[in-house]
Amino acid sequence: MDKTEFAKDFSEFSEEIKRTGVEAETRDVAVLYAVYRKDLRTDRLNKNAESNGDPGKEPATDRQKQYLMDLAYKKGLCITQTELDRMTRERASKTIDTLLEGD
Repeated sequence: MDKTEFAKDFSEFSEEIKRTGVEAETRDVAVLYAVYRKDLRTDRLNKNAESNGDPGKEPATDRQKQYLMDLAYKKGLCITQTELDRMTRERASKTIDTLLEGD
């Protein structure tokens, strides 16, 4: 990202902060922006490291997790949050299919 893109991106971020009604000094907005950019980079790196281009290693979606919790509850089963957090999309899909087969 060159300086022009950076300035534009920061300006848009700053305007969005103002639109939400939050009153903040420019230096505080700059700190928030730095944290935001770092989080974006971290997310990008983590997702790349996790998946390596393999959709079977992508984390389960929130929708899949919720559906699994609902199905497990209806079946009288327990799925822990830790299990859900470790599930890939592929594993969640197979688990959903397995739980639905019993209907």
